[in-house]
Amino acid sequence: MVIDKYNYKEFPTSGILRIPKKFQIELGFHIERRVDIAYQEDVIFIRRENAQSSHNKRLISKNGYLKIPKEIIEIANITLQDQYCLFMDLPNKQLIVKFKKSK
Repeated sequence: MVIDKYNYKEFPTSGILRIPKKFQIELGFHIERRVDIAYQEDVIFIRRENAQSSHNKRLISKNGYLKIPKEIIEIANITLQDQYCLFMDLPNKQLIVKFKKSK
């Protein structure tokens, strides 16, 4: 069940996304802590770190920024013309990144 949505924005050239403070608090993401980043069926999932998982790991910066791994950007075929939207899935304690492909 998706609880909250953050408006569509253009995907940044750096691959760095800002996670809104509200989302960080609700999902239990802590700054300067690692999260798991997984890609599945045209969606990126960001979850609190599970040391046993083989998913990509990244730190959330002091300012709430998170770098999406280049390999995920390439596999997902994300371009600078694409837009992304953040969804907070509170029951599953994860952030969902969905893309709107450019035409």
